[in-house]
Amino acid sequence: MTENIDDRENRRLLARTFLRPMTWAYFCDKISLDNCTTPYYDDEGLLIAARPPSDEAEDGKFFLADSYHGHFAATEDNDCDANPLNCTGHLVHPPCGWSHYTLSQARHLGIHVKGNGPDTTGGYSYDQIREIFKAANYTKSDALYVWYTPDPSLQEYLGTDAEFQRILLPPPTKECLEARPTEEERCSTDPIIRFGREEGSCDYAAQIAARPIASSLQKSEPNVDETYKSPAYDTVRNIEITNLQLDYMFRRWSAQNIDPLNYDPRDAVCMWAAENAETLLSFIPESHPRSFRKEEQNRPVMFGAIATAAISIIIVAAVSILTFFYREKKVMVCAQPIFLYMLLGGLFFLGVGAILNAVSASQDSCIAQEWFVLIGYSLELTPLIVKVAAVNRIFQSATRFQKATIDKKKLYMSVSSIIILVAIYLLTWTLVDPPDRQSRRRLTDDLNEDGGQIVQIEYLCRSSAPFWLIIAHVYQFVLLVVATLIAFQNRKVRQDFNDSSRLAFIIYGHCIFLSLRSIVLYFGSMMKASLVAAISSYLLTADVIQTIAIYFVPKLHAARKHVERSENLSGNEIEGVDESELSSVAKIRLNAARRMAEMKQKGGVNFVDDISKL
Repeated sequence: MTENIDDRENRRLLARTFLRPMTWAYFCDKISLDNCTTPYYDDEGLLIAARPPSDEAEDGKFFLADSYHGHFAATEDNDCDANPLNCTGHLVHPPCGWSHYTLSQARHLGIHVKGNGPDTTGGYSYDQIREIFKAANYTKSDALYVWYTPDPSLQEYLGTDAEFQRILLPPPTKECLEARPTEEERCSTDPIIRFGREEGSCDYAAQIAARPIASSLQKSEPNVDETYKSPAYDTVRNIEITNLQLDYMFRRWSAQNIDPLNYDPRDAVCMWAAENAETLLSFIPESHPRSFRKEEQNRPVMFGAIATAAISIIIVAAVSILTFFYREKKVMVCAQPIFLYMLLGGLFFLGVGAILNAVSASQDSCIAQEWFVLIGYSLELTPLIVKVAAVNRIFQSATRFQKATIDKKKLYMSVSSIIILVAIYLLTWTLVDPPDRQSRRRLTDDLNEDGGQIVQIEYLCRSSAPFWLIIAHVYQFVLLVVATLIAFQNRKVRQDFNDSSRLAFIIYGHCIFLSLRSIVLYFGSMMKASLVAAISSYLLTADVIQTIAIYFVPKLHAARKHVERSENLSGNEIEGVDESELSSVAKIRLNAARRMAEMKQKGGVNFVDDISKL
């Protein structure tokens, strides 16, 4: 194809050079004189057909080793004498469904060739093209192919007289690539549509070999926790194999020639991997390979938490003894010793829960700490709420000059009912989804000997579903809200029975410590599990101590000092007051005192006596 010959001579040259390949059945029927019943040799002495095809599958073959080695011959399409304007050389190209634009390129660039394959556009299947490769090489026939790189088929003939030679076409441009025919147009039966526009007849643009990755792997990997994530997906994404490296593997594949479709390619890839281990290691993502280590508990912190919790329990025990000792003092009588004992029992449970939080996680300790903490808060806050509500009821009745009757059994039943409901919830939790010792992996900044990050395995208490613990914390917050509202209502109650200020401080402290515990649990994934457990233990202990300091210490101090003030004035003292010297407010108070004294004499409500009987 030189420039000094005209288009007609160019057509003749192509038709004379590139002959059509013959199928095995066609060769035996049309060219062999005895239908291949005897071996057929060409003029060069090469064996072409050793036998006839045995079935329909062999009828259409262009090459079968040791049986049919292919044959190329001129057909009517190659006859330029009979068809000077339509004769063509033969082109081996794939079906129209493949991404190729050969027919359009040949048409518009004046390359007079076409295929004669079974496809509607004259294309051949992949296996047929490979058979024609082998037939052309065996018979030393010229052949024009459409193929791609990298591919092992090319390496098979590399360095031989049948080595492929690439044909250069006009360089690709953006306009040319945009003018390419679509797959539907390439497969059209209308030649004008099939050939497309002349602007799209340039050469192919360079492409980078793609890595096929299963879509399921891509979808599942982003949802996996970083510490559990396999480096496989990132490694596959990082792999970059050059054409030179692919050529090496293809040459080795071709050279084996033992099991070309199974063992040989695997062996070629494995040998390349063994010889290029450093290259493969460079594809491994940073922070890998990782190693694992078990968390070592910070013993000073753990023992400190246990010791602090034990001290709080001792303090609770001491306060319980003193409360019993001063139980008949006025300040204790107004505070109701029975309810104080319940509150101290709740603080004792919280102290035990603090110890269980600090010890190493186990199934028993995980279950026990939830029981002790939740029942502890219930025993601490529920009696206070019930008692203060009863006091509010009495004094509200007194303001209306009505007698109030409080049944102590109902008060105890109210406290017991709430404790029983909490116990039922804890029992359900324990039976359905008990808190258990579970492992958690945490990615650290420490590096192992290979430069990968160390994953620390930690053990903590948790259930499979997080809502159990959430409900427990919400319940505690609800108790605090109810206690706050009742304490607010109690603010105007007579001071001997008014715990509103101290109760407000206790609730404030409870809210702080409960909020801190919730924050620690929420952000616990960023801290060591043992540290989270120790902090939770310290917070529970602090909660116990602040309750003792705010609520019990002042009462015990008052009881020890025997600070008792007169609550009522006698009738004589009231009558001896000179009203002319009093202000209007004082007169109102004096009249109220007189009415109260009269009601007392008539058997009305004695507030101190009634409340002290609760």
